[in-house]
Amino acid sequence: MDQKQIAAIYHQETKYYETKMADQQKPLNWDAQPSPFKAYHTEKKIDLSPYLPLRTNPFTGKPIEPVPEEKGYPFTLGALSRLLYFTNGVTGILQYPNGESLAMRAAPTAGGLYPVEIYVAVRNNSVLEDGIYNFQSNDHSLALAWEGDFWTEFEKYCFDHEAIASSKLLVITTAVFQRSAWRYHERAYRRILLDTGHILGNLVTYATEEGFYSYPIGEFVDHLLNRLLFLEEGLEGILSVVALPQTPVHVDPAHHQAPHCSQAEIEVSGLDPLLLQLHKGSSIQQLIDESPRKTQTPPSPDALEKKYALKENILLTGEPIDWAGGVGQTILLRRSTRAFTGESFSREELASILEYGYASPSSSRSLLFAPSFLETYVLVQHIDGLEKGVYYYAPVTRELRLIYAGDFENQSWHFCLGQELARDAAALVIHTSHLENAMKYYGNRAYRYLHMDAGHIGERLNLSAIKLELGVSGIGGFYDDEVNALLGLPLEQIIIYITTLGQPHGLHRS
Repeated sequence: MDQKQIAAIYHQETKYYETKMADQQKPLNWDAQPSPFKAYHTEKKIDLSPYLPLRTNPFTGKPIEPVPEEKGYPFTLGALSRLLYFTNGVTGILQYPNGESLAMRAAPTAGGLYPVEIYVAVRNNSVLEDGIYNFQSNDHSLALAWEGDFWTEFEKYCFDHEAIASSKLLVITTAVFQRSAWRYHERAYRRILLDTGHILGNLVTYATEEGFYSYPIGEFVDHLLNRLLFLEEGLEGILSVVALPQTPVHVDPAHHQAPHCSQAEIEVSGLDPLLLQLHKGSSIQQLIDESPRKTQTPPSPDALEKKYALKENILLTGEPIDWAGGVGQTILLRRSTRAFTGESFSREELASILEYGYASPSSSRSLLFAPSFLETYVLVQHIDGLEKGVYYYAPVTRELRLIYAGDFENQSWHFCLGQELARDAAALVIHTSHLENAMKYYGNRAYRYLHMDAGHIGERLNLSAIKLELGVSGIGGFYDDEVNALLGLPLEQIIIYITTLGQPHGLHRS
């Protein structure tokens, strides 16, 4: 297998086809379902639940007594508690008739599987020991896994990223592969990356309310960071590091260039599941690259603004989303819609949702990994003031460009695996990318960046839609080639994610 092209091979091999679904969706072994929580047995556990922004503890059912905001340098336990809670804490517990329950989180996840673990690294804090902690979402606590100041290692293994040196707090996301692979098999890696993006969307969006600036870092030496956290190879791996300084940092654009390794030198066993082959094949394995560092920078996000420029241009104007009361309450309300009414909502509401989806919390668009390679198409089915059809969305100029008109509800229902959710949605936002072009800059690692970015933007679409009291749900399972056909795109243009928007019907679930 050509490891230089493992991302393209993986994507092709994990496409869904109607004729092969019986083989691709095998019966689930419920006795073998992995736990969505990771257990750490440590005497040093820090209870963060007294600082939950709730009246009742969701785990005990007991009232939460107000706790005075203690003093702490450079941030308090309360600030950290809220940050982790709104990033991916338990925001509700669903009880089933058989007595079992599902702890629903702040960020959406495919199949309720929650494959992403969160760790935090802390230094020079007056209320926490230096060290690396695991966030125990099942009781909202921190388990001290490793004591010590590991900043030198984090800086070195993340290629001296400027934001790490300026931070006293890092949030690290890892993937426990089997949690998702149990159900989605090889395609699980796509879902895991999207779920990671959802979590990053919450973290980056909420962090400013606690006085943090967010700098997601995707370029690091995988095996060295994994070893630092003592992760078991093949079972769990780091996908992102987020530096959280309390003052803005100037980041050298060189940190967003091509990987520091020759992808051809990465050893991948053909005996590994394809999911792990891609994870290994998209890893950076060397701290110092012996070959000259690539100096080309990716094209500006403005480069994609010219696509379909000769088509009919429709300027989308809408009121900016009002977050005056903070985004936290909306995160608490967020649930994936399971059914739409088929009714419409306004063009202005669509404008507000899309604008917030692409707007950065700061003036910089570099908060995303590779946004200039993501393309957005909107399938309009029931939007007041817009003709039904397939549109291209130019996020910088906020324009919709009509590619061709038509009623495609039956096609959207079919390519989303027969989900009525897609048929009854008012609009579908579809993220795509030309994978080969992205790989010219990032190698196989581009596959990670594109999916995490799409998940990040997708979560922002989630939050803005919920704020407007509309329904929203992400779809990661679809007949890939059929989506390409409807959009009129070549197969080299991969389909990454679909977000459905509409008027909600009935109850929501995570």
